[in-house]
Amino acid sequence: MRTTFRRLSAILFIVVVVQVAFAAFGAFDAVHRADKVAISKKTIENGFNVHGALGTLIVILMLLLLIVAAAGRLGPAMVRLSGGIFALGVIQFLLGVVSTSAPAVGLLHGLNALLIFSATGVLAHRMWAGDHAGARRAEAPPAAA
Repeated sequence: MRTTFRRLSAILFIVVVVQVAFAAFGAFDAVHRADKVAISKKTIENGFNVHGALGTLIVILMLLLLIVAAAGRLGPAMVRLSGGIFALGVIQFLLGVVSTSAPAVGLLHGLNALLIFSATGVLAHRMWAGDHAGARRAEAPPAAA
């Protein structure tokens, strides 16, 4: 289970990075299209279709990560971190839905995306560096006086 969790943490981080790229595509696609012709709301939304679909997949991956952490008995720290990431994902999904009607909420959507990026990056780093639950710190020899 640890190997599955480790791989899933890396996949999740990579997909989050790709998700940010698709958000940028949606924004710049709208600007590009508006430069040429008057565009409709539907045209703008079409530029964000992949971003929205990938967001749903990300939340599912986050839930899967939490399930693997709990079922794999990876320790309370990994379960808490996975649970926090899943909570951020659910909040992100809700903020995305609300932001289309309340654009100011979109600021929170962007800030929460940074939290997700950071949390998934920290998790993937810990898993690939072997520093889960402080394992490295526990093995380090005491400092000389």
